[in-house]
Amino acid sequence: MQDLSQQPVRAVAKPKHKRRTRQRVNRGKFSELIRQQIKEYFQNTCQECNGKGDHIHHVKPKGSGSGRGVFTNGLLLCNTCHMQMHAELSQARLKHWQSEFEFMYGPYYYMDSEDLKAL
Repeated sequence: MQDLSQQPVRAVAKPKHKRRTRQRVNRGKFSELIRQQIKEYFQNTCQECNGKGDHIHHVKPKGSGSGRGVFTNGLLLCNTCHMQMHAELSQARLKHWQSEFEFMYGPYYYMDSEDLKAL
């Protein structure tokens, strides 16, 4: 029987090609530029209580597999309203905002350019 602990570890070379699409985990993140645009658009105001907006909430959640970090999928909320949005069991407020964003931006409001190309 061979002793495998004495054999050298060989590194695997990185592929020479570039990714065709960004990783899904990165497509769901809001870039700093997008964050600034959303805060300016909503004038740093929470859209639920009119307090100071601190958090950007995905209207179409990342967990659904399609909620991307694009301007048209971001809602500015204060900390309290953001926690309530996630804690709400009925999801009534989230459904309300999804229908509002669909009305404002169309049925593909939560998609990025890579998703739209695939349609």
